[in-house]
Amino acid sequence: MKLKKMAEDLGKPVLFVMNLQQKFALPPGREYSPGYAVLVKKLAFLSVASVPQKIIETLLTREKKLLELLKVDSLDPSPEWFENLCTMKSGPTRLLLSGYDLKRKSGVQQGLDFATREKELFSHQEMGSDAILALKNCNETATAVASRLHQEIPLLSAALKWSGEVTSAR
Repeated sequence: MKLKKMAEDLGKPVLFVMNLQQKFALPPGREYSPGYAVLVKKLAFLSVASVPQKIIETLLTREKKLLELLKVDSLDPSPEWFENLCTMKSGPTRLLLSGYDLKRKSGVQQGLDFATREKELFSHQEMGSDAILALKNCNETATAVASRLHQEIPLLSAALKWSGEVTSAR
């Protein structure tokens, strides 16, 4: 998918999408995967709902970290592995931005590392990184985002109603 098509699907100008890419350090390219477009759409939705950029950045970072600890990044060798796996699916076992299902039933056991990586001097556990802590951090941030979205519902509903009245009167 081209940048122009992604912007059209979002109902925004190309510059809006480019600003989102820059704000959230998304890799630019000539072609974008459907997952990348989903992530851009979710970031736009959160921005429109007045979720602070810092909270969105934190959630993005924490989801990537959790999925790296679960070795999900090793299933797609692309540098855009995170963006590629994003889906609009949601639910209690899915991450907010990526939509990744943590209770996924697949033919591959989670946690297996299929990527060739540089050996580190210390393991993740020795450096204080573990999946349970990353999941806890991710859930805390997602809960804060959900709370913020819930607070914005009355204002967004009123804005939609008002915009409908304004546009139908013209």
